Amino acid sequence: MSHAQPGADYNIVVDVDDDEPTLEFQDFATGGAQQHGRMNAGGAAAGAAQAGPPPPPPPYQAGDAAGGSGHSVWRVEYWAQYFNVDSRDVVQRTYLAVVPKDSFLDVYNANPDLWGTFWIPTSVIFAMFVTASLSQGIAEALAGARREYDFGMLTFAVFTVYTYVLAVGALVYATTRYFGSQPGLMECLSVYGYAMAVWIPISVLCVLPFNWFRWVMVAVGFASSGLFIMRSVNQIVNRSSGQLHKAIIPLLLAVHALLVIVFKFKFFSYSTATVPAAGPGPK
Repeated sequence: MSHAQPGADYNIVVDVDDDEPTLEFQDFATGGAQQHGRMNAGGAAAGAAQAGPPPPPPPYQAGDAAGGSGHSVWRVEYWAQYFNVDSRDVVQRTYLAVVPKDSFLDVYNANPDLWGTFWIPTSVIFAMFVTASLSQGIAEALAGARREYDFGMLTFAVFTVYTYVLAVGALVYATTRYFGSQPGLMECLSVYGYAMAVWIPISVLCVLPFNWFRWVMVAVGFASSGLFIMRSVNQIVNRSSGQLHKAIIPLLLAVHALLVIVFKFKFFSYSTATVPAAGPGPK
C-alpha cells in the first residue's frame, strides 16, 4: 500500500507489506529471572574467588579427642601429628617440667607431642638400670665380691615406670573428665611422661658412694617432679567450677611419693654381694 502527500515539492512513498507481522507484547519475566540468576551466580563465584581459600582449622585445644585432625586413630597420619616437634620444643618442655616456673600446659597445648612423653620415660629406664648396675659393680669390686648382673632390675624398671605414666595419667584423665574439666588424654599422659625427666640427672648423680647424698638427690627429685605434677593437674581441674575433684591432688602426691620410695630402695641403694670373690687356689 502506498500513500502520497500532495502540494509538496516532493512525494514520500511508504510501502507497507501486508504480510509483515505486527508488533506484539513479549513476556520477559521468565527470561529476566534466568538472566538475573546467572548474574547472581557469576557474582557469587567472583566474590568467592576474591575472598581466597577458607581459613585453616583451629589448633588443638585441651580435650579435643581428635587433636584437630580428621584422620582415624588407626591411620599413621593421626599419630604423625603428635611427633611434629623438633629438639628445641622438647628441650623447652623438659626444662619447664624440671623447673616448673611457667605453665607447661600452655606451651604443650599449642602443639601436642608424644615424642617426649615416650622417650623421656624410656631414657629414665635406661639411665636407672645402667647407673644402678654400674654403682653396684663398683661397690662389689671395692669390697672384693663377685659381680653378678641383675637383669631383673631392667624388667622391674620397665614395668614400674611405664605403669606409673600410663595408669596414673589415664586415671587423672578419667577423673577430671568425669567432673567436667574436659582434659585431653595426650595432655594427661604427657604431664606424667615429662615429669620423669628430672630422674635422668639424678640417676647419674646417685652413682656417688654417699648414701646421705643419694637421699638429698631423691628428695630434690620428689620435690621437682611432684611440684610439676601438682601444678599441671591443678591447672586441669580448675577448668571446672567443681571443688570435689580437687581431692585427687593429695592422692596423686601420695602415689608419687610411693614411686620415689621404690626408686630409692630399688635403684639408688647399693650393697655388696654376699658371695665372696674367688680367692687363690690351694697350694
